This record gives sequence, C-alpha cells and structure tokens, in this order.
Amino acid sequence: MRTPKDELLLQAMDHALSSRTMETVETLAALYRLLDVERVSEDENYGVFATALTRRLEGAAGALHPYRASEVDGGGRQIDLFRQLMEHLPLASAADAVANTLLAGFLRGHEEVTLLDVGIGQGRQECNLLRMLAKADALPRHLSVVGVDPCGASLREAHGALMAVAREVGASLEFVGLESLVEDLDAAVWQALRGVRRPLVVNAAFALHHVVDGAPEGPEPRDVVLGRIAALGPVGVVLCEPHVDHHRAPARERLANAWHHFSRVFQLLDTLAVPAGERRAIKRFFGREVDDIVGTVNESERCERHETSLVWWERLRKAGLRPKGAMEAVCPPDVHPEVGLRAEEGTVGITFRDDVLVAVLAAVPREGA
Repeated sequence: MRTPKDELLLQAMDHALSSRTMETVETLAALYRLLDVERVSEDENYGVFATALTRRLEGAAGALHPYRASEVDGGGRQIDLFRQLMEHLPLASAADAVANTLLAGFLRGHEEVTLLDVGIGQGRQECNLLRMLAKADALPRHLSVVGVDPCGASLREAHGALMAVAREVGASLEFVGLESLVEDLDAAVWQALRGVRRPLVVNAAFALHHVVDGAPEGPEPRDVVLGRIAALGPVGVVLCEPHVDHHRAPARERLANAWHHFSRVFQLLDTLAVPAGERRAIKRFFGREVDDIVGTVNESERCERHETSLVWWERLRKAGLRPKGAMEAVCPPDVHPEVGLRAEEGTVGITFRDDVLVAVLAAVPREGA
C-alpha cells in the first residue's frame, strides 16, 4: 500500500516528466516537510530519491562512467565506496561467494588457465578467489589474469594486490591490465585474446550493465560484447548483476523499479550492525546510482542500466551460451541470515524478504558451438 510519501514522490516524478517545474518544486517541498532524515532511516531513503528528482529538475547531464569518475562530490571514489559495500552488505558478499565458487569450479584441475575479468576494479574478488583455490589445494600450476577496467589506478592496485596474494599462497601468476571500457576494446585486442593460455574462464561482476546503447539501427553493444566473449571459446562465463530493469523501462516505471529495488537494499542495510560512517558511505554509493537512474535527463547519458536475469539470459543464449546446471551445489551454506539464495537453471538469486535483488549467472558453451 502506498504511503503519503510514496504518493508525493510519484507525483513529483510525473510533474518533472511533464516539465511542470513549479508543481515539481512544490511537491518535493511537501515531501521534504514529512521527512526527518536525521532520525528516521526510511526518510533518509526518500531523501535520496528526492535529491535525484531535484537533479533531474535542474537538467542534469549523466555522470562519467562511475568507476572513472574522481571525487566529484567530495564523497570519495565510487570504487572505494564499492569496497565498503562489499565488506558490509551481505547481498554483495553472498554474490561474491557464489561467483567465486563457480569460478573455482571452472579453474581447478588445470595446469594452466586464463581468467579474463571484465571490470576487475581493485582485484578484491580475485584475491579472495586465489585464497579459496589455495585453501582447497586447487591452484592451477600457472594462472594468467587479464583485467579489463576503465580506471588505470584501479588496475595498478589490482596488479599489486594479486601479486601479493600470489606470493602469500605460493601461486604462479601473470597479470595483464587493459585500461579500457570493454565495449571500446578494438579488434586487435580481441584477436590477441584468442591466443591466451587455455582453458579460458570469464568473469564480469557488476560491470556489463554499464555498457550503454549504440546507434538505434545497429546491434546492441552489450550483445556485441557478449558475442565477442563467447567467440573466445571460454569454458565458463560468470556474471553478477542487479536483478531489476533500469535499462528499457520508461522513466516513471524506472522510478518505481528503482524505489522498490533500492528501498529493499536500504531496508537490509538498516538491519545490520554497520558503523554509521560506513552506512552513510554505502548509501552514498547507491545515491549516486539513483541520481543516474532517476535524475539524468538525457537517456543516452545514463550509465546505470541494470537488467533482469531473464534479459541477460536472452543475451547469453543469443551469444551461443547456455545455462550451467547443478547451481544448488554452488550455494554456500554460511550466508548472512538476512539474505537467502534461490537456485534455478544457470542462476542463483540473492534474496531479501523473498525479493531477488542480485543474480549470479553461470554460462557454458552451447553443445556443438
């Protein structure tokens, strides 16, 4: 059931979409009068969306790629806020654990193997993966990691962190960093990737939803990227993505989707014993995403274009991949009690209050491909 605050938020969006500036301002003012963001955690969540609508009203342009951007608002780099999110939010840590279990299954038992990691960031997930493989006595004799990321500083941090963990666990590791958006890699790079040590495993954690649309008459860039990945002949592909439509949904529907998704995330966060500073940092991370999803006026400039797992599976199948079976076996038993795991064909959904908020997808080559 909608509350008066919900109604005011939706009314403000309707006014903003219809260019009724004064009505938008008045409705947002009425909403703010109902909020006590210092004392009521739910009101802080309404404040995040009201700020995004204000940004839309001001005609804001889309942000830079979030992991390329610097401390534009004085609140820290998005990649550093993401690291705090991974540390404290069980949605993210559970997805990380499921994805690494899948990756370890694809990597173990090989003398040599290559991991192509799209959106590697600072290498936090891959360091955990190395330790997991070492603990299971399943390290390959030699592991090559090819990290793709638009931020050179993050790639350097990933390189240093991975080499340090490799020394710690006694792994033979080679790292190659590609400073680029994955959709901007040229044909020569894709051709070179065909020559990496085999088998090849691909990981893309919370990265592919940043691939934006191309020309209306051409193929969709994320379909092109997945097609190029599949053409490399990987033995397995693992994706982690938020399970929500912020890509094709019209603006008002997108606001409703964002409100349902992020309010659930905030509700989960508010149940946790997280220090106040870290809690604010995590909400700042998501606030920037809401700014982009709700507050950006020009559709072509939006970065946070999440899609549901069903849509990602349409894209993966189109690329020549199929769902991996036996997903129940990759569900770790020790996830946080506030979240659940829902295993289906090729997918593990990370749930809160029975809503799937994050999906981990595992694809393998289609038979005969």
